[in-house]
Amino acid sequence: MHWFSLERVWRLSGRKNNIKVRFNDWSHAIKYFTIIGESSDGKRFIGTLDSGEKMAFSKRSRGWSLYYNGDEQQTAHAV
Repeated sequence: MHWFSLERVWRLSGRKNNIKVRFNDWSHAIKYFTIIGESSDGKRFIGTLDSGEKMAFSKRSRGWSLYYNGDEQQTAHAV
């Protein structure tokens, strides 16, 4: 499994919105983030966590991968 910056995952997915990506939060629980769009300054992606909470993450943040259904056996490594 390859872990990329959030922007790289977005580019690899064809620059689509409404894609689901995965990350490992500080409590080491795998979480999912759905990219809805970009911030007005173009430096962050905005979206929602699997809990429904709205969030924004830097495009340069690392430790992300595209989520594939049925991929539970892989582990996340946040950087």
